[in-house]
Amino acid sequence: METLRRGGVSTLIPATLARLSFYVPPQRMAEFEAAYQAKVVPILKKHGLVESSEKGRATPDSVFSRLFEVRTPVEVMDRQKALQDDSTWTAALQGLGKTFGTARSDSLMEYGFNLYASPVGPGKVVVSSGKQTPAGRGRGHWRIFDASDGLIQTIVQSVFQDREGNLWFGTRGGVSRYDGKTFTNFTTREGLVDNRVNAICQDREGSLWFGTWGGVSRYDGKTFTNFTVKDGLPNDWVWSILQDREGYLWFGSNGGASRYDGRAFTTFTPREGLGGKEVRSIFQDREGHLWFGTYGGGVSRYDPSATQPIAPMRSQPSSLLRTGGRSWITLTTRDGLPNNRVHSIFQDREGHLWVGTDGGVSRYDPSTTQPVAPMRSQPSSLL
Repeated sequence: METLRRGGVSTLIPATLARLSFYVPPQRMAEFEAAYQAKVVPILKKHGLVESSEKGRATPDSVFSRLFEVRTPVEVMDRQKALQDDSTWTAALQGLGKTFGTARSDSLMEYGFNLYASPVGPGKVVVSSGKQTPAGRGRGHWRIFDASDGLIQTIVQSVFQDREGNLWFGTRGGVSRYDGKTFTNFTTREGLVDNRVNAICQDREGSLWFGTWGGVSRYDGKTFTNFTVKDGLPNDWVWSILQDREGYLWFGSNGGASRYDGRAFTTFTPREGLGGKEVRSIFQDREGHLWFGTYGGGVSRYDPSATQPIAPMRSQPSSLLRTGGRSWITLTTRDGLPNNRVHSIFQDREGHLWVGTDGGVSRYDPSTTQPVAPMRSQPSSLL
């Protein structure tokens, strides 16, 4: 924590935190703790890295992690590079990798040093062409917004409107907030976990969640808090986010669908009944069923009411649930989908589900036993 004084008033500012983590066989965690203190801590102190008193989130039982206070998000990258360039660091990780059997292809022990959480300032405000004029140009019904107006990057992958009416644009270069006149941009320099933003969602408390190619960031208006595989996500490439009616957050990634209860992640993969491992879209219908569009595995419906409490997955808290076979139904080209690569799902006012695929759009009528015919015929060779 830092103290900021303005007008005689002191305000505590949360520290920017970096997380150092190692992948360790769970049964050897105590042994690694001793090796860490003896071989790693002296090198960290040499680089000015001292452990924070902050308590980190629970991690899978195969992850050993410690938090460190730094001044800015950029400093995390600078410290990371300094460690990588230190021959004593390299030698220590090579020895640990050999001892604990978790060496990477470069013979170093599997580890990560990344931004964990950071207080966020106002962001970078960009005014259209440097003038106090509304952004956007165009013709007729169209107005075009690009970098000259302040949009951080022109490849826009997601669009979202928050409860205050601001528009958020997830791009390949960060996230931009538009208030109707100007753009305010946020990147890894402000604490975002990765600049390539696929999905945006706002939870019941008002926090915004950003799914990226490097994990998930939660933004509460003051702080970015980052979640990665070290917190229990099965994969850092996150395509979609949804908060269900019970308040659980769901994340679709290249490693399956994950449910977050505020403390831990529960992950569902083809092993549990999901149609495919790469989840591109998530939707909840009127009956409370959750639908997952996968890339190559069709669309899967999950019924939370049919969940069976059985043995948890490895590396997950023991209180988690896994599903029995009754919980999942998967629909593919064999059932009428034009293509098994599913990108989007929506339910219309009549209750029909619309599924967007690489081969066209299919409408699914829950009142019938089979999906209705796709919008247009497709070659049978499509997956």
